[in-house]
Amino acid sequence: MSSYSFSHQFYQRWTCAPDPIRTSIIQELTDITTLLKAETPFETFVFSTHDLDAHLDDLYENHEAEQAIAKAITDKQAAEQVIAEQQRLEEEQKTQAAEDTKRKEEAKLREAAFKEENELKEAAKKHEADKNAQTETEKNILLAAIKPETVVTDKINTDNSVHAIINDDFDTEKNAVGSKTISEHANAIDDESINNNKTIKNDSSINAINNKASAAISLAVKDAKLSVTHKELIHELEVQIDDYLSDQMMLMSENLKSWLRAEMTQHLSEQDKPASNGNLPKN
Repeated sequence: MSSYSFSHQFYQRWTCAPDPIRTSIIQELTDITTLLKAETPFETFVFSTHDLDAHLDDLYENHEAEQAIAKAITDKQAAEQVIAEQQRLEEEQKTQAAEDTKRKEEAKLREAAFKEENELKEAAKKHEADKNAQTETEKNILLAAIKPETVVTDKINTDNSVHAIINDDFDTEKNAVGSKTISEHANAIDDESINNNKTIKNDSSINAINNKASAAISLAVKDAKLSVTHKELIHELEVQIDDYLSDQMMLMSENLKSWLRAEMTQHLSEQDKPASNGNLPKN
C-alpha cells in the first residue's frame, strides 16, 4: 500500500476540529479498515455511522451551538465582571469620598475646637487683665483718697512748726534775765506747751488731716458692701499705712526726745553758769 502524507493545512484543520468530529472520522476510518480485511464479510458489514456527512454536520451544529452558549456565558460573565468591577470602583469611590468628607469634618471640628480654645484663652487673659486693671485702679483710687504721704507731710510740717515755736521761746529765754529758777522755766515751758496745743488745734494742716480722716471714714461707710477681695485689699492698705505711720511717729518721737534732751541740757547748763560765777570768792 502506498504511503500518504497529510498537508500542513490538513494538520491545522485536524487539530482545530472538535473532539466528537475527530472521533467520528477516526471511527469511519476504522470501519473502512475493517471492511478491507479479507476475513470481513462484505454482505453483512455495517458502518458505525450510517451517513457520515450528515452526522458531521450535526456535530458541527452542536459544536457551534455549544460555542455560542459558551461565548454567551463568557460574555455574560465578562459583563458581570465589568459590572462588578464598576460597582467595586463606585463603592471604593463612595468609601473614599465618605472618608474624605469625614476627615474634612474632623479637621473642621479640630479647627473649631482649637479656635474656641484660643478664644477662651484670650477671653481668660482679657478677663484677668481687666481684673488686674480694675484692682489696680481701685487701689490707686483708695491711695488717692487716703493720701498717706500728704498726712505724713502735714504731720511733719506741724511738728516743724512746734519745733520752731519751742526754739523761738528758748532764744527768748536766753536773752531774758537769768534769775529764773528751774521750776519757773518748767512752768514757762508748760504754758508754752498749752499755747502750742491751741496753735496746733487751730492750724489749717491739722484741720486738713481731720477733714481727710473724716472723708476716709465716710468712704469706708459708703463702701461697707464690698466683696471679700476688696475688703482684703483695703485691710492690706490700712496695715501698710499703720506700719508706715508707726515707723514715722516712732522716729519722730525719738528725734523730738533727743532734741529736747540736748536743748534742755544746754539751756539748763547755761542757766547754771551765772549762779556758779556769783559764788566765786572776791579778792
